[in-house]
Amino acid sequence: MGRVLTDKGKVLLTFFAACFAVLYIVSAGGCDFGKAEVVKETNETHFLRGQEELRRGNYSEAMSAFMKVTEKRSDAPESHFELGRIYLDHMNDPDSAIYHFKKYLESKPNSQASPMVRQMIETARKRIVASIPESPFENNIRRLELEELLQKVQKENLELKQKLIAAAEKIEKLEASQTVVVAQQTPERAAQPARQTPQQARRQTAQSAQTPAQTPVSVRRDTPSSYVVQPGDTLSSISRKAYGSPNKWREIYNANRDRLATPEALKPGQTLKIPKQQ
Repeated sequence: MGRVLTDKGKVLLTFFAACFAVLYIVSAGGCDFGKAEVVKETNETHFLRGQEELRRGNYSEAMSAFMKVTEKRSDAPESHFELGRIYLDHMNDPDSAIYHFKKYLESKPNSQASPMVRQMIETARKRIVASIPESPFENNIRRLELEELLQKVQKENLELKQKLIAAAEKIEKLEASQTVVVAQQTPERAAQPARQTPQQARRQTAQSAQTPAQTPVSVRRDTPSSYVVQPGDTLSSISRKAYGSPNKWREIYNANRDRLATPEALKPGQTLKIPKQQ
């Protein structure tokens, strides 16, 4: 009986010795369970190293550092935010970016950066949609839309051409029927001359004295009475054909002022009056 008690006592002594040893090791290590201090995420060693690698442009190393923070801590919104930015801006992985941005919003749904994070999620989603190839059905719809647009443009161009042709014909008719009034005084204006100062009257008298009197156009029997304009004709060439000299083009122009707005307004097929000369 005494031997059994002695063995139990040895076991108890061994147990207590082990407990004291554990307490001694803990106390020697400086651990204080009652005063454990929680380190902020942004002060984590791996987080600081991730930011440093990010500044250097080492995105893979920065991702590895931030990943270690998210594995170590259940609440690591800043690391998730940095990972989302790296995936979106540098890794062309919008799916992973959306995952990390959502993890940030789970921890900080109402932070100042939350609206920006939500906008970045929308950007990532748009990139995902843009990367999806169009189906043959969508391609056929797009082709039909383009064909309809092309037909509409062609129809509008045809209508514009028809309007331009009609406008040109109308202008041609107006030019053919227009009577160009020769710049000279009418009998009514001659009967009621405008008031002039003495200086203007002397100047007009001097100009009239210097201006030779207009002589009537002489008439020749062998000169044609009309001429049909041919392609490439000018008033000088018509004058050469009608009179044998290109210098009579002005007489032809003056005789056709009712159908020629300018000396250059000749049209093939147009009939001109050729004044007779003696």
